[in-house]
Amino acid sequence: MSAPSLDLVAIGNAVIDHVHRVPFLPQRDEAVVVFDRRSSPGGVEANVAAAAARLGLRVGLIARVGSEPEGRMVLDDIRQRGVDVSRMQVGAEGETAYTLVFVDPQGDRIMMTGGGGVRLLDLDTEDEAYIRGARACFTSGYLPWPHLERVARLCAGDDAPLFVFDLPGDFADLEARGLRREHVDAIIPRIDLFLTNRGSLASYTGTETIEGGLETLRAKGVRRATVSDGRRGVFLLDARSGAPEIVHVPAFPVAAVDTTGAGDALHAALIAEWGLARRPAVEAGRFAAAAAALACRDFGCRSALPTRAEVDALAHPDAYTGRSDSA
Repeated sequence: MSAPSLDLVAIGNAVIDHVHRVPFLPQRDEAVVVFDRRSSPGGVEANVAAAAARLGLRVGLIARVGSEPEGRMVLDDIRQRGVDVSRMQVGAEGETAYTLVFVDPQGDRIMMTGGGGVRLLDLDTEDEAYIRGARACFTSGYLPWPHLERVARLCAGDDAPLFVFDLPGDFADLEARGLRREHVDAIIPRIDLFLTNRGSLASYTGTETIEGGLETLRAKGVRRATVSDGRRGVFLLDARSGAPEIVHVPAFPVAAVDTTGAGDALHAALIAEWGLARRPAVEAGRFAAAAAALACRDFGCRSALPTRAEVDALAHPDAYTGRSDSA
């Protein structure tokens, strides 16, 4: 698979997730028993790559793993899912990053990440050509700032890939990783699709409501943005022409087993439908909400990734009750 044939290149994290099932999520100084623990591949960019491939896109991944068994498992998993791994980097033993995930019976979770991984990633001119040859590239605020700035520059120009950026987490965490608010401000003019969630949006904009946060993004120059809000669904802002529009798509009801990775499945579907296929916001949002719901059916980020046929079946128009508001 060569770069020009790719629909999407993801750049960033490929980690090992250690998922712990607990009766409730503990508060400070609270003890909790672990019912069971399962380890499986994860990482924001790798999850989006896997979910996009499952939906039928031609996908490549640039990430770094170690040469220990966990790193080989992460690499083998993404390869077996049909993702091109020709630009993956394999370092020394112990370099594979990890995430500790604790999940309660409702599917809610807390996560803590450590290890090397994306912090040791390097990009060369061949990686640049690989990225430039794709139709879209995806990365997140977890990518170290020098690389994030470089990727944003690669996505400038009429013939450049669509630049899709995910703002994850609170800035208390992101700043510890080296990302500052002014960094995000600097790359906004090059972002074609800005992805985030309610908590991250509030942390970045200082605005508690989703509508207020989206208006702040629009004022900063964001043209298209989505905000996931868990069981309440997803909000989409389209400010490319005329009066800006905010669309709210309710979440599809599902018996959630584990919500870890649901946002990544949502984002993969949005890249496919709103970014590349250029579907209307309501249609793309409905498709993405269905993909996210279906991804919650089992433990782990990728154990229940849906096919396009499965998503289409759930996202049938007869089952949809969305609304569109003027911002």
